[in-house]
Amino acid sequence: MLLAVGLLAATIGSFGFVLSRLWDLTDEGNRFATAERAGVGYLRPLNRLLAALVEARTATLGAGPEGAGVRAALDEMAAAEDRWGADLGSAERWQRLRERSDAVLAAAGGGRAAYQRYTELVTLTVDLMDFVGDGSKLILDPELGSYYLVDVALTKLPAVLLESARVTDEAVQARAARSDSARELAVIRISTARYVIATAADAVGANLDKVTNSGAGPEVSDGVLVALDPFRAAIDAVTPPASLRPSAVDLDAPELRNATGLVNAAFRPLSDAVLVALDTLLVNRIEGYADDRRTAVFATASGVLVGAVLLWWAVPAASRRGGARDDARQGRDLPDIARVAGDLPQIDPQRLLAVEELQHVGRAVRAYDRGQVDDAR
Repeated sequence: MLLAVGLLAATIGSFGFVLSRLWDLTDEGNRFATAERAGVGYLRPLNRLLAALVEARTATLGAGPEGAGVRAALDEMAAAEDRWGADLGSAERWQRLRERSDAVLAAAGGGRAAYQRYTELVTLTVDLMDFVGDGSKLILDPELGSYYLVDVALTKLPAVLLESARVTDEAVQARAARSDSARELAVIRISTARYVIATAADAVGANLDKVTNSGAGPEVSDGVLVALDPFRAAIDAVTPPASLRPSAVDLDAPELRNATGLVNAAFRPLSDAVLVALDTLLVNRIEGYADDRRTAVFATASGVLVGAVLLWWAVPAASRRGGARDDARQGRDLPDIARVAGDLPQIDPQRLLAVEELQHVGRAVRAYDRGQVDDAR
């Protein structure tokens, strides 16, 4: 019985150890994915703020920005900071961005000075995006599907947005320039920006194709595919084939001056769709951890129960009852004297009777000894 109890304890300990390890791993994965979800939630309004700032910066080269779009994006960011800022540790950087944004919006007007002020805001916003990507551990995501979406959201799409704004800004400024050298320099810068746009846009398409072809499910891929087609159309308008790259006399082409607006209009829905898809993958991962825990608990309970039943079945009934009395067990083992005498006529019945009498005497002695022990206790 002691051996049975020891085996059952070892079984429970083994299952408990495995369950504890699995619980720790799923708990760590759950915290990791939850932190990533906070980063995703923070990045959605932050992307919209970046798009609004880029558009406002370009507007400083013309009639000047209205500022309503930037203020709305800042208010949305303030709500995101209240919800996730403590978890991400972004309070200091957000406070600096908000203060500088309020100062820039208060200084109305356009021109080169206004353009530089908005450039500072764009730089602060990009830095905050990088900080959120690091603080939420999005850049460390171990799953391939999530990794491709993170790369698109944090790297490729912002690069396309910023370089498309550079195309428009260079074209607008070169159109106002009077020297041929300035116009030629603008052509070089625009060609460089177009190359970056085309490369990053190709990476966006390739990464999203990998996600949609990975079997992630329609809840992940459908929204991304719907937003991807307008994005590709905008990129095709901004980055035509090499033979159609601008010359110094083509800097006032509409696709150059409208590059920011075209890409910006496609950037916002695509960035939202990418982040929604990423959040869906993270939710599914957290639910998977919960399923793993439930399965592990059920398997552990079942294993322990089966082990207990098997041990109960394997241990003799007498051992489970704590052992029978020696005299009773010995009495059951003794054959009937009359039956033995009949089966073995060659044995003298007197000897058999003598043996039986000795058995009775032995039982009496053992009973007396047990009585003495019980009295002592």
